[in-house]
Amino acid sequence: MLGGGGARGFAHLGVLKELERLRIPVACISGTSAGALIGGIYANGLPLDEMEREFNAADWDQMLSGKPARTDIPYDRKRNDYQNYLDVSFGLKGGALRVPRSAINSQGIELYIHKMTRDRDIDSFDKLPIPFRAVAADLLTGDAVVFDKGSLSRALRASMAVPGVFDLVEDDNKLLVDGAIARNIPVQEVKGRCAEHVIVVDVSTPLLKADEIHTLFDVVDQSSNLAVMRNEQEQMKRLDKRDIVIRPDLNGYTVASFGDHKAIVERGAEAARKMARQLSTYSVSEAEYQAWKSKLGRPRYPVLDEVRVDGKDGDFTKMSSLQESLAFSSNTIPVGEARNRLAEIFTGGEYDKLGYRVDSVSGRNVMMVMPVERSIGQNTLRFGLNLSSDTPGGSNFTLRASHEWDAVNSAGGAWRNEMAIGYQRSFNSEFYQPLWRDSPLFVAASLGAQQKQYRYFNIDHTALATVNDNVVGGQVNFGVALGKYGEWRLGLYRENNQLTMAQGLPILEFNDESRFRDVGVQSRLVIDQFDNPRWPRSGYFFSGKIQMGLPGLGSDLDQQAYDFVGETAHTYGDFTARFTLKASGDRTQNVPQPLGGFLNLTGYQSGELLADRVALARLMVYWRAASLPSVLGSGVYAGVSLEGGRLWGQTVLDPQTDREGRWIPAGSMFLGADTILGPFFVGVGTARGGQLSGYIYLGVDY
Repeated sequence: MLGGGGARGFAHLGVLKELERLRIPVACISGTSAGALIGGIYANGLPLDEMEREFNAADWDQMLSGKPARTDIPYDRKRNDYQNYLDVSFGLKGGALRVPRSAINSQGIELYIHKMTRDRDIDSFDKLPIPFRAVAADLLTGDAVVFDKGSLSRALRASMAVPGVFDLVEDDNKLLVDGAIARNIPVQEVKGRCAEHVIVVDVSTPLLKADEIHTLFDVVDQSSNLAVMRNEQEQMKRLDKRDIVIRPDLNGYTVASFGDHKAIVERGAEAARKMARQLSTYSVSEAEYQAWKSKLGRPRYPVLDEVRVDGKDGDFTKMSSLQESLAFSSNTIPVGEARNRLAEIFTGGEYDKLGYRVDSVSGRNVMMVMPVERSIGQNTLRFGLNLSSDTPGGSNFTLRASHEWDAVNSAGGAWRNEMAIGYQRSFNSEFYQPLWRDSPLFVAASLGAQQKQYRYFNIDHTALATVNDNVVGGQVNFGVALGKYGEWRLGLYRENNQLTMAQGLPILEFNDESRFRDVGVQSRLVIDQFDNPRWPRSGYFFSGKIQMGLPGLGSDLDQQAYDFVGETAHTYGDFTARFTLKASGDRTQNVPQPLGGFLNLTGYQSGELLADRVALARLMVYWRAASLPSVLGSGVYAGVSLEGGRLWGQTVLDPQTDREGRWIPAGSMFLGADTILGPFFVGVGTARGGQLSGYIYLGVDY
């Protein structure tokens, strides 16, 4: 039997490989959590080498993030990824605030289990190539629930539903979670039932010693491990002297070490090799072993005759639209193609899950799709925080909040509101309306207000004054959604500006020109194929915006402004290179452009350099030093940056400066992490003409 242990359970694969090498036939298998996953796939007849290839090809970080691959998500759903919002969305439904039932959405892992089990559905798991049992736990009673028939993928999914991490599984009026809390090593499911003598593989996490318990996380882990240890001890009492217990040395690997699965497999194989003498007691001849193995039978993917939607959840219009999206032109449908279609629809964000089962109806294979709408509803709230501090003395914070009401009408209209208070102050409300459901064409109208700050420094980096530009305006745009790639907008805008002295010396004289109106046309193209907006390891990004003020429409400015950003990222082993080019300016010299700040000419303070036109070239190289559990973030990084900035028409208070028209070199070293609170940096850097500066940032816009 194969015990639970999260990523440590990959050791089961190594043990099974050694059992095959020793020609030990397996009479039956029972498993819990990770043990159920690997044991169930093997019991279904999938060869170990094929299972290993599938595991090696899987993107475990992506699958266990609970999100689709970002490059596949429609741009409209990822447009705010560069704002520092928490990864958690809250819902307003039925007059109450709703939160998700789990930290990680299970759609990705569930489709993966369907694939690995080949959608096996059988009236008894005793009829599998190797008789099998999977153990889950009833969340209402704590009792063990043993799966012995039905959908194999559902049994495995329920057995590994870690409470609070993956969503629970509802089955036969029970709420099912990870079987580790009831029976982590399911000895009684095989001992005396299908085998007199058993081999136990224990990959559970050992208890911490007193000097290892330092934090609240240690206390929580120890409490959980104690509960698991109690039920393990009860099961171990059922063993006798001829039974064998294998405990791989998994020191250094946790339940979340999915990225180290290859090494963990080898640890399992190594542990079995060390016990080869005891294990060989159960070896059989080559002829006997091959006869046993020939009965396993490689599982095949089913071929579908039809895909139907079970319409119990949601309104008729949405169910009809989902059924239409799942229409196939062919009379026979490969199940993998249908599964990929479900994954594509899931990226739209309307559903918490698109589960399915494959039924035999009048001799035809029918995929029954069971949609589950978002439990938090269509009204969602998000919150975020930006913090920054640097050694020149600047510290600030910004609180962010957003509200979005999706599916306002049958065509998919949405009402979106965003607000920021603190150092950055803004409010914007937009109504976004596709011309028809699933239309790439849309119109969008918005109203908003924001406060822009321009800080003026002298040559010794001392801030002399801050000028606020208080802007109230709106815009109307026509656009084209480019699917997962981006969008293009073209429209009219109007802004009323008022300049005021916020603090410092009265270096500017305000008169009637301190109030002005800016009216014109604008166009923006965004292409976003970064895999991670905060710490991309692959992909590319482009944003290009142009604005033209039109005095004929009442504008006080005739600006011709542009703002371009282009980026690409490539990973080589554990190292990633991210190259960035930025350029912005106003050809009519009406609106100053800022430059300076961490990773935007490090060594200068944020916005310290003002000019009519600015440009920045930057190369960041960072090393992913460690992974974080999915519920905390993705990784810990160390890196360096090389930067170069250039200014034209520089706005400075010291006439002796020689920065204009020359490239200014800069660079930094930093440690960082991709956390659920946002990208976190601790760094130090300098620039020619700047100063050596230290930085702490949460949610830096780089």
